[in-house]
Amino acid sequence: MRNIQSFIEGKVNMVGYRNIVEGYAINKDLSGFVYNKNENTIILMAGGVESAISAFIQDLEAINSNKTKIRIIEINKNVVLPYPFGRVIGDEIREMAERFDKGIGILGEMNVKLDILNKLDKIDNKLDKLDKLDKLDIKLNKLDKLDTMNNSINTLGDKFDTMNNSINDNLNTLPERIAEAMKR
Repeated sequence: MRNIQSFIEGKVNMVGYRNIVEGYAINKDLSGFVYNKNENTIILMAGGVESAISAFIQDLEAINSNKTKIRIIEINKNVVLPYPFGRVIGDEIREMAERFDKGIGILGEMNVKLDILNKLDKIDNKLDKLDKLDKLDIKLNKLDKLDTMNNSINTLGDKFDTMNNSINDNLNTLPERIAEAMKR
């Protein structure tokens, strides 16, 4: 059997650190507890078989190793620790209030992000409408080209009618002109 006490300092409060430590200890069938000492420190005491304690220490060192400082002290094997391992909650109301404050902050950030997403959706809808307007503009341009072609056809038709009338006039007067030419 081996008993340890550990002081873990750094970004350990309001990040679920005690919950992670508790999970590791329970998983290794350890006795003991973990609690917040102050804003940047948690303290734990753990006891169990040598191999489980060694594996537990490795787990502790692996958690946010660059953001925490861990001091481990051997304590008397005869100290009886509570089983199963658990969290000790100090001022429950203060701790809940801190967690609610943190949660409210997170919800506020999420609300800002949702507002931004809603604005982006509105912009996206406006862009879709602009795309539809562009397609309508293309169709209107095609209709304008058709109108221009129709006007050109009408102009050609008018020219054809004028030429046809001129030919008809010439054909209608042809017998008279032939008769006059024969008289001469």
